[in-house]
Amino acid sequence: MNFFTRAIKNVTRRMSKSILLAVTFFLIGNLVIIGLGINNAAEQAKIETRQKMRAVVSYEVDYDAFRKYVEDLDEEAQQEAYKNYPSVTMDDIKNLMSDERVKTVNVLSTNMLYSNGFETVPLNNDRENNGGGTMTYEDGTTVEYIEPDLKLQTNYFPNMIELEDKMYEIVEGRFYNQEEVDEGKMVCLITDKLASHNNLRVGDVITIDLISKNDMRYYEQSGITEDDIHMNLEIIGIYHNNDELDENSDEYKWMSRYDSPDNTILAPALAYGNAYYNMGIKQYEYSKAQNPEYYVDSETPTPESYTYVNKAVFLLDDPLNVDQFVADHQSDLKDFMKIDANNDTFKKLARPLDTLSLFSNIIVWIVAINAIVIITLVTALTLKTREYEIGVLLSIGVSKMKIVAQFFVELIIVALIGFTLSVASGSLVAKQVGKMVMDYQVDTESQYGSLDDQNNGTIYWGETNYFTEISQDDLLAEYDVQISPMIIAEIYILGIGVVFISILIPSFMIMRFNPKKILMNQN
Repeated sequence: MNFFTRAIKNVTRRMSKSILLAVTFFLIGNLVIIGLGINNAAEQAKIETRQKMRAVVSYEVDYDAFRKYVEDLDEEAQQEAYKNYPSVTMDDIKNLMSDERVKTVNVLSTNMLYSNGFETVPLNNDRENNGGGTMTYEDGTTVEYIEPDLKLQTNYFPNMIELEDKMYEIVEGRFYNQEEVDEGKMVCLITDKLASHNNLRVGDVITIDLISKNDMRYYEQSGITEDDIHMNLEIIGIYHNNDELDENSDEYKWMSRYDSPDNTILAPALAYGNAYYNMGIKQYEYSKAQNPEYYVDSETPTPESYTYVNKAVFLLDDPLNVDQFVADHQSDLKDFMKIDANNDTFKKLARPLDTLSLFSNIIVWIVAINAIVIITLVTALTLKTREYEIGVLLSIGVSKMKIVAQFFVELIIVALIGFTLSVASGSLVAKQVGKMVMDYQVDTESQYGSLDDQNNGTIYWGETNYFTEISQDDLLAEYDVQISPMIIAEIYILGIGVVFISILIPSFMIMRFNPKKILMNQN
């Protein structure tokens, strides 16, 4: 008779002991299922939420860190620190772009400018219907105030996050290429509604004014002419902007035309830099001639100096790669620079889930350790009652390893029965228990302040917040305790592991048995 057959017979022969052990494994299994179910639901909720978030990270100056650093310096050291003020450089951006996980990058500059020779798409809101305004200068001159009516959005690269996300869709023509970006070609894309409103087509040239004509009186003294304020752009593409305004909102009533998505024009960054340079260099030379002492150490402006870069936003290929991307490049950051993935907000909102994961893992470990201790003690104690059986088996030539294997199989059979029953009951209980502990945890966390306070990084005027705005309700909506086949497999693996470890100490005891001594003592 082999050890496996003997194990089955012993399980059925000692029914009361087998039932007691099965109940023990049943209770252990239920607790483990609840713990694993809650932990899996919490982790899965975070993964599901991450996957719904835009996979973006921003690279920018860590102003808080720099400010704290400067505060501790003396006045002379502070002046030196400000001379070496940290900044975002194109070399740093291109280095991050070389990562294969990067799909595209936005290094945007947004400027509110004036249409010339064409009309921007009207909003027909309260602001426009109430007419414009007037401005009175110190000399008593009153002029009509002309508000900017369009938004010029420029990028340093021939792609945009909005294009990848289908917020912008090119319907005719093309987007500008890298050569046009590097050379600052005077090209642009306009929206389909702006094109339709003015009967514009690809190949047409539009004129944008950098300043209002009414303000020319303050620039003429420096030699600036109307030609200098004109920015002539060739239309190379027409796109549809899927961003829409809510006409019923209070904000819409007082919006300016440049707030309308239909009046957003896209162009290479240096196109604006080159255009403004023609006006800016004259202002610089005029001011330098008037006050030369203030310009001794100053650098002559360049087209690039009018397209100041303060942030780069990278779109990655997968939201789940965001954390690893940040970790991989953290060590390469220069002083007072940071890569922000909006993790502070996400971690704050996920705090209840993290707490549940921690406690559920602790429960599983405590249950597993206690199970090992209990089963080890039970097995060791029962060896005394089975010494004669062991002695007989040893005397007829059964190896000690086979006897240990028999004990192992006996426990495995009982454990499988107990865990199988626990899978059925635990699946029903885990969902309710998971909901109860989550509700309790959220109520506890809310006592320490709102969990929906968000900090989506440093947002400058005129910039777009590319971080997906989430609330705790969005995150917790993904929390659902389900007992998956993977969890069931983990239960059985854990059970086998508990039995294996539990049989180690009794196996050492069996190895010390002497069959002759055992049988003589029995007689």
